[in-house]
Amino acid sequence: MESKIKYNIVADFMLSILRIVGEGDTHEYTDRFKLNPDIVDYVKNIKENMCPILGRDLKYFFKNFCKGVYAIIYYAIDEEINDIEKVLDNITNMTKEEFLNIFINKLDMEIPENVSDKELKKIIEEELKNDINDSDKVDIYMDYFRYPEQMKERLIFTLGQYYNQFFIKIEDKVKDFMDKKLQKHRQLLKEDKDKFFDTIVMLIDKDIVNNQKVDFFICYFNEIGLGLRFCDDKDIYTIIYGYGLEQKFDDNMKKMEYKELIKLLNDDNRFEIMSLLGKRAWYSKELADKLGITTATMSYHIKKISTLGILDIETGKNKRLYYRLNKNKLIKIVNNMLFEIIDA
Repeated sequence: MESKIKYNIVADFMLSILRIVGEGDTHEYTDRFKLNPDIVDYVKNIKENMCPILGRDLKYFFKNFCKGVYAIIYYAIDEEINDIEKVLDNITNMTKEEFLNIFINKLDMEIPENVSDKELKKIIEEELKNDINDSDKVDIYMDYFRYPEQMKERLIFTLGQYYNQFFIKIEDKVKDFMDKKLQKHRQLLKEDKDKFFDTIVMLIDKDIVNNQKVDFFICYFNEIGLGLRFCDDKDIYTIIYGYGLEQKFDDNMKKMEYKELIKLLNDDNRFEIMSLLGKRAWYSKELADKLGITTATMSYHIKKISTLGILDIETGKNKRLYYRLNKNKLIKIVNNMLFEIIDA
């Protein structure tokens, strides 16, 4: 596995918006981590001082369109642009077709030509079913496809307002902080690549990427988050992760994971889900039907289990995401827990 860790300020710019519009949408997973107080204060300051119109525009564009944030990030990464204003200028000068292609191509969506609104809505709804993130809504997607020129102009205006009024004031501070973290994480990767991958990465086993190139992008604002993408044409996995995941190297964090595993096993539904996923790969809706629960409830259970890094994802028919239990990781956690209890 050829792997590098990089940093891109455009990613942090876009992820800072997700942090702002998603404030309050916390997951129990975050309770295991110490969050950066500077980020908390920055978001609080934005909430208190941002013009409500700008706030509503940011929510409109990104609250229910998480994939849109990542589309712009992937565009910057693929074009090797590490400058916020250059990305905004490039998008400004795009045709409406080029603008839409950012979202179609970067998110690997298949949209036929001359598709009707009804057919388009159905395609997008199916696309959203395949995503572990259940916050995206079809309406914002439809607006992009119906009114691309207007959406482009409003999006650039909104991003420019946020950048010039707020983000530009902390940009250099974020870069300096992340330069130090970048050097630290490169050293961690160099010292023990397997340990780094097992500790930081969830939802994919390192054996799958052994013969692939992996580009890690460390970020500040999504401090304990992780996202991944595979580019077929380049044979590259792009893994975007928060620097705060370094806390998982701490022994106390491992003890918290042991306790979380016991909680998971004590829940009848999650125990059954793990048992089924240990036998074969399952599609989320298929699992939900098997257990007689809603897809929303299944999504919640999957997220809870995935935080321990014991689930892998596979792409199956119609680009559906299938989940499988990573038995080796589960066995490793259990064995480490037993060692901690018996031999420590």
